[in-house]
Amino acid sequence: MNRKGWSILSLAITLILVVGCSKKDAQNHSMHEEVNDLQPILVELLVSPSDISKGDPVTFEAKVTYDGKNVDDAKEVIFEYWKEGDDDAKHKKVTVTSEGQGLYKLGETFLESGTYHVISHVTARDQHSMPMTEFTVK
Repeated sequence: MNRKGWSILSLAITLILVVGCSKKDAQNHSMHEEVNDLQPILVELLVSPSDISKGDPVTFEAKVTYDGKNVDDAKEVIFEYWKEGDDDAKHKKVTVTSEGQGLYKLGETFLESGTYHVISHVTARDQHSMPMTEFTVK
C-alpha cells in the first residue's frame, strides 16, 4: 500500500473512533440526565385526632405525591400498626385504596391505652416509602 492509501486508512479509522466515542458519550449523558430527573415519591403520614382516648375513632392518612402531583394509582398502600412491646405476630396490616387527591385512609378504634406505632408502606412509581409515626391512646 502506498503512502496515500495509509493516510486514507488512518483517517478512516480515526473518524470511526471519534464518531463511536461521541455516540457513547451522548448515550451516557442521556442516562445521567434520566437518573438526575428521578424524583422520590413523598408520603406524609398523619394520625388524627392528636388527642386519643380508648374507644375513640382514629384515622390514619397517607398523602402520596410524586413530582408535586397527587398519586391515586399507587401499586400498594398498607397501614401496619401495633402496640409498643407487641411481637411481630400481633402487627396488623391493612391494605387500602385511594380516596382521590392522593389520599389513602384507614379508620380504627383502640380499646387499650398505651403507645402505638404505625407505618404506611407505599409502593408507587417503582419506589417504596415507609414513613412511621407513633401515637398515644389514653
